[in-house]
Amino acid sequence: MKTIKHFLAATLLFGCLAGATAQSNFGEFKWGLKGGVNFAGVNNITDGIEKGKGRLGFVGGAFCKIPLKSFLSIRPELLFHMKGSTLDVPSDVAGLNDEFRFGLNYLEVPLSFDFDLPFFIDFHAGVQGAFLISQSLKFNGTKSSSSEDFNKTEFGWHLGSGIDLGNIGIQVRYQQSLAPFYDATLFGTGKFEPRNWGISLTASYMFIN
Repeated sequence: MKTIKHFLAATLLFGCLAGATAQSNFGEFKWGLKGGVNFAGVNNITDGIEKGKGRLGFVGGAFCKIPLKSFLSIRPELLFHMKGSTLDVPSDVAGLNDEFRFGLNYLEVPLSFDFDLPFFIDFHAGVQGAFLISQSLKFNGTKSSSSEDFNKTEFGWHLGSGIDLGNIGIQVRYQQSLAPFYDATLFGTGKFEPRNWGISLTASYMFIN
């Protein structure tokens, strides 16, 4: 019983200290590093195309929070972001499908409005632009060297939430591209313009000036 009481007391003390630290950091300029995983997929595909496996990849980089008010900040970021997916596309041979496996690596610049809410909760939403720095396409298991159908830039929107305990944060984010990463005309399906989407889970450490 004494052990349980000591554990509860320590937990309460840690919560109070973390809360005091987090509250005292509201409205201050912060910068930090973040990293985690991205669960990527594609959408905006035409009828007849089947979605295969998404891509599990890394996302990480640097960010800062520029305060506008005690509870509101602007949050620019610079990230390396891995995206991609696998699609089964009807072939020009009746009854068969061709497998397209995309691997995409971006340098991404999100810009968010960041709201610090009570109980250590963080909510953010905004837009992002991304620059394609490398790509790969496997067509039926064979790597393709063609890159002319890939778009070099994309833009979209995102929203997310998480918890901020002083210097440490954990966040989940959904993002959706508004522009296709690949633009081609395929036999049987016509225009082929898939768009990236994904859900990322990241941890961050912030430095407070």
